[in-house]
Amino acid sequence: MRSWAGCRRSGGREHRLGAAALAVTILILSACGTGSVPTAAGGTAAAHSSATHYLVYWDQDEEVDYFDPSTGTQGQIMAPWDLNGQVCVLRDGSGRFVGGSDPTNPSQHNPGGPPNLPFKQPPDSEELNTARGTFTGQTLSVPGPYRMAPGLPGQDAPADATGVYNGQSTFTGCAVDAHDNIFATDIGTAQGSFPIPTDGRLVEWFAPSYTTACILYGPDAGGVGPAHTNGTGGLAQPGMMATMANGDLLVPQAGSSSGGFPGDVLRFDAASFPTSAAQCPGGLFPRSALRSSVFFQATTDNLPVPMGVALDPTCNCYAISSIFGGGSAQSVIGWFTQAGVPVDRPGIRGESLATFGSDPGGFNPFGMAFAPDGTLYFIDIHITCDGTLTNCGPTDYAGRLMSVTFGPGRTPRPPTTVSAHYAFPTSVTICVPSRQVCPHPDHVTPLPTPESPSEGE
Repeated sequence: MRSWAGCRRSGGREHRLGAAALAVTILILSACGTGSVPTAAGGTAAAHSSATHYLVYWDQDEEVDYFDPSTGTQGQIMAPWDLNGQVCVLRDGSGRFVGGSDPTNPSQHNPGGPPNLPFKQPPDSEELNTARGTFTGQTLSVPGPYRMAPGLPGQDAPADATGVYNGQSTFTGCAVDAHDNIFATDIGTAQGSFPIPTDGRLVEWFAPSYTTACILYGPDAGGVGPAHTNGTGGLAQPGMMATMANGDLLVPQAGSSSGGFPGDVLRFDAASFPTSAAQCPGGLFPRSALRSSVFFQATTDNLPVPMGVALDPTCNCYAISSIFGGGSAQSVIGWFTQAGVPVDRPGIRGESLATFGSDPGGFNPFGMAFAPDGTLYFIDIHITCDGTLTNCGPTDYAGRLMSVTFGPGRTPRPPTTVSAHYAFPTSVTICVPSRQVCPHPDHVTPLPTPESPSEGE
């Protein structure tokens, strides 16, 4: 595997990919009411009343950026400071949002890390931010004995080889249910590993305080402590979640229970979730109490490495993304009914296994979201390899936000680039101001432009 510790990316973890991709996320915003939206100057203005007006958000280089298609405006919702992954907005009308926190190493000289900004504590967490993109000071984590220094909050993921923190484990996908409980997926040690370890997990924090964590699904053998942290029998590099209308969670995972691929998309039954910490003794929900099923089973010929899932409002069906395609169709994005049955419509063609990581004009979809008019936005994390599934990893400053429009019969047109030159973008979301409070800055913000590679190590 290629070590990504020396790449010009702000994150503290090493960004490496094995035969499956790094786990990442779609941003899902789910607040209520109406709010202001960024103006061309980066300030705020009254929200458009049109139900078709929307904003697009994506994360990259540990910041959260936005694009307003109606004005062509781009800017930052959150300046660089650890967030890299799916963002979910609470439904309490505050516009607060959570996202996976992944601390920046001091050696990477990024404005989002030390000495400019401190590590968030614990380092492996979901961070809670205001609607203006500022950190509230609260992180959501799984408590444990491992601390960066005496007196600091602890977590249950052991430190990495440097003794600083676990640079492999990170929360990626997230979701918020109708009761404002927060869910997140943790990839465990899957980052860049093949065979893919099965130490990923699904975690819930209970509203309104979010101080109690409950591991709904995770390793059940080996590892460390009663939760078998970094053990086996859990999720295999889980990706970006989507919430169904009844509250069920769709969770794609890159690998299988045997550590290989293809992966699948699991459906977790919301009716079986705990509703309070009292149902989760010791922070562990009984595996026998949680109901799940396979929503989509990938094959080598059909979306072999699923990493993202999103609801398409034009058909009330779901799109699933894979970092490379399979079979003669080579589809990297395909459509499925609410029951997981393939929809009879053309998929989006992309790289095959043979061309994976070697096509300069290719793309590798991760996070996805659909606009009200049916336009699809997705993130190209842009993976390169030295050979077939050899030394693969995301290419710094080659990531893109892309869009797809559709012709008759919802036939997809070729994807086009909306914004580019990003380091490790992972997720995208759509926010409709007439339906919900949309996070936005209250001051002029810089364009979402990554730092120059020449400023790196």
